[in-house]
Amino acid sequence: MSNQQNFKPSSQGWGVAALIIILAIVANTLAYRVHKATYLKPDAPAAAAAAH
Repeated sequence: MSNQQNFKPSSQGWGVAALIIILAIVANTLAYRVHKATYLKPDAPAAAAAAH
């Protein structure tokens, strides 16, 4: 058992966790920008004309 390496389980995976968090923030920001650029209010003239 003397050849067993010591490691801290709590220090494993922080890089992957940080990458996932960064990707989630980027995805949310992109979705918000697309929403703001393309959303039409239901009472917009284009939406009313398309309903008829």
